[in-house]
Amino acid sequence: MAYVCVDPDGQELIFRNKPYRCDDRYWAFSYYGTRDRFAIGLPPGSIAKLIGRELSWKDEAIELKD
Repeated sequence: MAYVCVDPDGQELIFRNKPYRCDDRYWAFSYYGTRDRFAIGLPPGSIAKLIGRELSWKDEAIELKD
């Protein structure tokens, strides 16, 4: 599944695995025991269109369902 979240600067991101906050500056996730910061930036407003509400850095990552 994919997860969407917002970084501290307001950039909307999508990850392939569930991310976690790292150093209060960015999102990261573990993949087979390694740290991977790979994410794809989304255009502003994309998350609201996908899940029906806005997210901020204070919100946890949201899993997109089929």
